[in-house]
Amino acid sequence: MALDQIEFGGIYLPIFLGFLAATGVIYFLLRFVLIRLRAYRIFWHPALAGAALFIIVLSAIMLLLGP
Repeated sequence: MALDQIEFGGIYLPIFLGFLAATGVIYFLLRFVLIRLRAYRIFWHPALAGAALFIIVLSAIMLLLGP
């Protein structure tokens, strides 16, 4: 098994899928906090701000934990 794969139930998955799963969990927690704080009202396009936040979190996780 290479470093760029994760074994899950005998199936080899790309490690990027693990990064996406971790990002999804962190993103939804941050999104919940931002919605509760009503922080999305300062953005012109809240969906675009959410997408940018997802990319930022994904990039940070890949820089910290990437191979």
